[in-house]
Amino acid sequence: MVEGFWIVQYEGVQGNGGGVVFFLKGRIFGGDSGFVYTGTYQTDEKTITGRVKVSNFLPEVASVFGIPGDYELMLKGIVAGQKIEGSANLVNQAAMGIVVKLTRIGDLP
Repeated sequence: MVEGFWIVQYEGVQGNGGGVVFFLKGRIFGGDSGFVYTGTYQTDEKTITGRVKVSNFLPEVASVFGIPGDYELMLKGIVAGQKIEGSANLVNQAAMGIVVKLTRIGDLP
């Protein structure tokens, strides 16, 4: 089951990082030390796709893409038990992408 509390780790050309993500009823909520993630997802429990708005709330924290401000991502991944491995690309810029790995931490109440 994809719904739950997850740790996300990502790696791109400008570095790497991590944060937390909640998947709940088709919605994505999460964040890290400088960004908030909100969006939607679809899953068949084997794959996941989604669209995520990444909003920068601390301008001094650089994005893994090396671009300032807010941006949107398209997410694709393979669900394997307590892990999701995949990629996320900037909307309308498929060449700008990151590798993502998520690890399930627990259920939501």
